[in-house]
Amino acid sequence: MFGLVGALLAALVVTALPAQAVFSGPEPGDTVPAAEVEITMTGTGVGTAATGGIPPAGETFDISAYPPDVPPTYEEDNPSFAGTILTADEEGNTQEMYCIDIRTSTYSGLGYESGTWSEANVPNVGYVNRVLNSYYPDQPGLPAEAADDATRAAAVQAAIWFFSDGFVLQDTDPLRALTQGIIDAVLAAGPLTEPPPPDVSIDPPVAAGPVDGVTGPFTVTAGGGAGLTVEAPAGFALFTDPAGTVPLVNPVPSGTQVWVRSTAQTPDPAVITASAVVPVETGIVYLYAGNNPDVTVAQKLILAANAEIESNAQATAEFFVAGDLTVNKTFAGEAVGSQGAIILTVDCGPVGTFVFEIPAGATTPVTETVTDLPVGTVCLVTEEVTGSTTAVTVTPTFSDPVTITEGENVLAVTNTMEFNPGSLVVAKTISGSGAGLQEEVVLHIQCGDGLIDEIFVIPEGTSADTFTQRYDGIPAGTVCRVTEPASGANEDVTVESSGAAEATILPGQSQTVGVVNEYAPVPVTERLPRTGADGAAAMAATAGTAMLTGFLLILGSWSYRRPRS
Repeated sequence: MFGLVGALLAALVVTALPAQAVFSGPEPGDTVPAAEVEITMTGTGVGTAATGGIPPAGETFDISAYPPDVPPTYEEDNPSFAGTILTADEEGNTQEMYCIDIRTSTYSGLGYESGTWSEANVPNVGYVNRVLNSYYPDQPGLPAEAADDATRAAAVQAAIWFFSDGFVLQDTDPLRALTQGIIDAVLAAGPLTEPPPPDVSIDPPVAAGPVDGVTGPFTVTAGGGAGLTVEAPAGFALFTDPAGTVPLVNPVPSGTQVWVRSTAQTPDPAVITASAVVPVETGIVYLYAGNNPDVTVAQKLILAANAEIESNAQATAEFFVAGDLTVNKTFAGEAVGSQGAIILTVDCGPVGTFVFEIPAGATTPVTETVTDLPVGTVCLVTEEVTGSTTAVTVTPTFSDPVTITEGENVLAVTNTMEFNPGSLVVAKTISGSGAGLQEEVVLHIQCGDGLIDEIFVIPEGTSADTFTQRYDGIPAGTVCRVTEPASGANEDVTVESSGAAEATILPGQSQTVGVVNEYAPVPVTERLPRTGADGAAAMAATAGTAMLTGFLLILGSWSYRRPRS
């Protein structure tokens, strides 16, 4: 309770705040604790009154040149104080600020937190920053023409208000010449960029964990090797180990990882705060932290000179009721154990993606578990790498996506593994000096139990060359044999055969059976005479015809193929 003065101040808040930038009396009503508060407004510094005007609310204004007097369309505004505003942090460090929001008041006791220029939403802040970095108090004694620091501070504040609010001093105001000199110099020099924010951070800004466990880690950092104080609200405890067994003891060094436990084991979130005293550069804005229920809006401030300030960062620890997910992997098919490596991906949406690798050649079921998933999470399993190879085809079968419930949940994947078929290439080579004199060559190709049963014929008189025939789609493990019922030998040539006669088909591969027939001419002296009784010749011809007819009858069920070179 503040008696009559407090009641009058509260009445000012309820009606309209004065457009005088600062009221340095007791704050209206009581403040309440707020974790966001980094500094508190404590009063005013050096400065004096000013007389001038501002453009109507919401109207744009031109900063290209300082008007010679208050424009006739402006509203009168005569701040009772133009100068520095004093703030302090909880460590007792004091700072000097300027106002960048002439239409709004501030009060002793109001709390502030650092913000960005975009959050402040103040026009021409780059020019304001040029003013700050060029004049009092960042540059003591400037402008040099001023009689004292109070005059310097007032002239600088009036120049800042020109850029932030369009404020123009009356032509009779004693500050006018100094203020115009500042504005002219700043317009000529141009704006400055936004300085870096106070170097205190918590990463990530949000983390979630099971309600009966810990949430984290959060990594807290501060510039310049400053130690940090990390705090959590009542009902939550802080730890420096992932098991939640080592309590955090402040201060902690920069880079410390922090975990949070809900001591009440409720799903309520916790906002943790990390604070450290760090250097803060001129031009950082400070925004009202809302620590007084009777004040909804307060003046925006900007740091007038480099300072050491206890700055903070915040992050949110969320808690959820959890369930576990078990992924069961089984194998089937004749090729189990011959597959390559397998990669399983469990996609649980926003919660995350979990990847498991199963080594090549696995034969026994594999179980993988993802723990502490929020209840209600939808997870599905996919297999981007199935283990298929040139020798094996793997076909995965997946269970439907699962919605996590409290306790155990299961996803199942079965990989059926089959050997890929192979191929047989029969290669018949005709060679030797007698090549071309031979008769028809007949090869008999047999694979498995009637899977392939064909003849491969090379016509009579074929010149030296290699002729091939390919048979695809043969199951792995099949045994194929090649025989030669007719070698092409006759009275003119002899034949010597060499090469493989049998092959076992390998999965996904091509097996070649190569048979070489080398023909040599029979010397003329060794050939059967072509003269003699016609009856003998006729008998021989008849016998030969009978033998060929019998052979063709035997092969009547075979497929017949001409050579393919």
